[in-house]
Amino acid sequence: MKLITSYSFFLQLKWYSLLLLLFPLALNAQFTLPPASAPARVETEVGLTSFTLDYHRPGVKGRKIFGELIPYGEVWRTGANEATTLFFDREISIKDQIVPPGTYALYTIPREDAEWTLILSKDTTLWGARGYDPSKDVLRVDLPTKALPERVESMEFRWMNITHTSADLVLEWENTRLEIPVTLGTHEQVEKLINQSFGAKTTGPDYYRAARYYLDNNLDLQQAKEWMDRRQDLDGDQFGVMRYHAIIEHELGNYSAADKIMARSLELAEAAPNPHYVRMNTQTLREWNKEPVAYVSGSQLLEKTIAYHDPQAQWGVLPVSLKLYESRPGGSYRRSEVTMDEGHEMFTLAQIRGRDEIYRAYNAEGCTFSLNGRTDGFTPEEIRQHRLSCEAGAVYSNYYTYLWGLPMKLRDPGTIIDDNVYRVDFFGKELLEMKVTYTEEVGGDTWYFYFHPETYALSGYRFYHDEAANDGEYILLEGEAQVGALRIPAKRHWYTHGDRKYLGSDEVVE
Repeated sequence: MKLITSYSFFLQLKWYSLLLLLFPLALNAQFTLPPASAPARVETEVGLTSFTLDYHRPGVKGRKIFGELIPYGEVWRTGANEATTLFFDREISIKDQIVPPGTYALYTIPREDAEWTLILSKDTTLWGARGYDPSKDVLRVDLPTKALPERVESMEFRWMNITHTSADLVLEWENTRLEIPVTLGTHEQVEKLINQSFGAKTTGPDYYRAARYYLDNNLDLQQAKEWMDRRQDLDGDQFGVMRYHAIIEHELGNYSAADKIMARSLELAEAAPNPHYVRMNTQTLREWNKEPVAYVSGSQLLEKTIAYHDPQAQWGVLPVSLKLYESRPGGSYRRSEVTMDEGHEMFTLAQIRGRDEIYRAYNAEGCTFSLNGRTDGFTPEEIRQHRLSCEAGAVYSNYYTYLWGLPMKLRDPGTIIDDNVYRVDFFGKELLEMKVTYTEEVGGDTWYFYFHPETYALSGYRFYHDEAANDGEYILLEGEAQVGALRIPAKRHWYTHGDRKYLGSDEVVE
């Protein structure tokens, strides 16, 4: 009986081994499901520095996140599962604190009505924040947060506002945004690289790239000119390169040389033909040699444009009401109904932002607010998120009244109108340009306004905080809306000067 049993067991084992040989994949198959918090990796380069961020993305899933799921005042892994890690291969700084290259765990301490704390730790081995040891921190800084008008379901990191020397690492989740400002020593790194690399074998394209970098970043332009001169000696006339050679000469004040080089670049671009460079070079030469207008001064131009936009002198006498649709990149928007009554120093603003309705009334006596129908009992977070203060009411009043009251607002005290008017090309349109500055107590920005040469309608404007740095923004106007007897630009489109980044559009809808 024992022999039969042993023999049967042997046969069963033999058949089982045969099944393993025939169907190994079926027996080894794994049962997998999507993870609750998906892994994510964000890689980018800023200047000469490479960054890699690894994290897991939790979702809101109908929960209250900050203050409940993520307690205030406690170290948070800033993600899900194991610790979020940030790698960079060159030294960086965050709020003037230097961090050497390496891989770090990224933690935060969220707070309800105060700045969050950002932490970079040398210990990247933890599961989340379990076992977190503050003695291993290499960085601790406090950073403000911003309220988002719409909920972000899945937590997300992304890089924004990237330049050669800076970028913002942005965290968004639920209704909160945290921006981590990162700065880099790219200029010094580039200078060191040039000093190590340039020599007898340096090519014309190398000289050009170095000169362009110095031009684009407002560095040593005399050095950039010398590199461009060497490139010209090596490679001769090339219209694309010569355009920037001319710009460097112009920035240095060598106007005759700049005109000559730019004209040669235009000639070669026309022969190529290259319409893009023909257009750019033509516009630049017009700007450099813009034609002064003798038949109208700045103050006369202002009166003519106000007569066009406000023919019955209503501004400052009667209230003006507008309904606006204000869109921003990424799909966010707000609907606003604004009433401006400068004659009685009154301003009201009703806005819909996401699911919230905010009403503000502001005058010389004070201000009132309501949020979703409530007029009191606001939490500190609601006051911060929706800017429910008289100071913020004054900012909103000044913002909307100035921009939608142009050009009439250029009559306000403290406005300095330059009497020189020029005929210029403004984004493909031949317009009249008027420069406006302000007294010190009013503001330090420099503005340029552009008008139709026959009707004197306002067609666009731009402003600079520092004109030499080419910062600030420009605004293109589109169409007209009739508001009572006023002619108001119907749409405004906002862009930054340096990189022409789109900032948003505002449209009169009623």
